[in-house]
Amino acid sequence: MKRFPQLLLLACVALPLTSALSSYTPFTTALGSLELLAKLPEVIVESSGLETAGTPGQYWTHNDAGNLPILYKINEQGKLLSQTQIQGTINNDWEDLAQDNKGYLYIGDVGNNKNERQDLRIYKVSPKQGFKAQVIKFRYQDQPTGKVEKELRNFDCEGFFWHNNKLYLLSKDRGQQRTSKLYELSDQPGTHTAKLVSKAQIPGEVTSADVSPDGTKMAVLTYGKLYVYPIRKGSNQFFSQKPQVMLLPKTGKSEAILFKDNKTLVMSNEEGDLFQYAL
Repeated sequence: MKRFPQLLLLACVALPLTSALSSYTPFTTALGSLELLAKLPEVIVESSGLETAGTPGQYWTHNDAGNLPILYKINEQGKLLSQTQIQGTINNDWEDLAQDNKGYLYIGDVGNNKNERQDLRIYKVSPKQGFKAQVIKFRYQDQPTGKVEKELRNFDCEGFFWHNNKLYLLSKDRGQQRTSKLYELSDQPGTHTAKLVSKAQIPGEVTSADVSPDGTKMAVLTYGKLYVYPIRKGSNQFFSQKPQVMLLPKTGKSEAILFKDNKTLVMSNEEGDLFQYAL
């Protein structure tokens, strides 16, 4: 197991927001540690989501767009434990995984690179009940019906999570690479509208997100940076608190993040690496 030297973490002060954007005053501190746990199995060509698999040290993951609709179970040593094809689904652009408190997995077929998709969906499956897929179809509250101009393309999503009986999606700003929008969505099968909750100024593009098991922190991943937001109890304004921003210069094109516990994160990247990060 390779350990990297302590990384400089960039902690930033953010003004509370609802519709307005956050602004940051950065300062530096030396906290946290990064470990390379393993190389992923070769069959996982582009890990794009991570979720716990019921046993400590075991995780679900999947490949990105255009690959087979398969969930792979792996461990922290990089061993492939099982693979399950999700019947009745396609991997148009699977981008992330989430899990609720009843053990249901949510597979986000939410990638929307050109911001033109009208068939966004999340598959809800239960590993304990045979992985039969239920479908959550949705569109964004502020999503245009026609073509979106390039500079306004902020209806892609690569990160979402489940919290208090709702799904929360964070947009990937392909147009200007500076703003992420937070949406709230029903976790029940059917056709729904994702409600716009708030926005935050996040330089770059959001590639994954998760909430801690105790519900007190939200992690937001971009290429080379990790944002950790404290969460007020009972609030869905996840961007309203002051985040810490950690520099992650050795994690490549990281596409998935997961809270292993309240103080430890697991990440994977396009290069086939599995990392652990201690806050």
